[in-house]
Amino acid sequence: MHCPLCNAQISHPALTALLKPLESLLQDVSEKAKLRLEYDGLLNSPAITSETSEFYQNPVTFAMERYVYVLCSKCGKAYFGGEASCQEALESSTTFNPEELLCGGCSDIAGAEICGRHGVEYLEYKCRFCCSVAVYFCFASTHFCAGCHADFQRLMPMPKASLSQCPVGPRCSQLEGEECPLKVKHPPTGEEFSLGCGICRNIRTF
Repeated sequence: MHCPLCNAQISHPALTALLKPLESLLQDVSEKAKLRLEYDGLLNSPAITSETSEFYQNPVTFAMERYVYVLCSKCGKAYFGGEASCQEALESSTTFNPEELLCGGCSDIAGAEICGRHGVEYLEYKCRFCCSVAVYFCFASTHFCAGCHADFQRLMPMPKASLSQCPVGPRCSQLEGEECPLKVKHPPTGEEFSLGCGICRNIRTF
């Protein structure tokens, strides 16, 4: 909400009705982005603590540059949509239907363990392409483990019928045996599946 010419904050009594909801949205996204930094263990990263960094002692600006937040097509609330670098890759490779942009609360979470403290906003997911816990959420729709994330350009266009089925290792590699590494029942490879609250599972101090 800055002037495109001088970059000053836009403010005028005649624009109050228009600016108020945008200011509320900016505040909401700023708080969520900073919390995501803490969740990712980056509050003390050199980008924030180094005096030579453009984000020195400014975690909110760093978080806003690092992460992408999108508006849920159902409830209209902002939710985490991946890192900015992943979003750039998405825009250069394919296009998503806006109706696919759904926050955790509006997603199909049948069978998910709903956290009594954090609700559905920080649900942890299975990687869409293998039986691993996802560490990336990209394109505002897809969860990846590190291995599958590195191979997303090959995996994303593959039809579901061509994907390996459980048990599956990183990069959608077929594993021997019948036991799932996650030791849970889940949908076929290529579908999203929640494993429960990521905050409570990984960051017990929240």
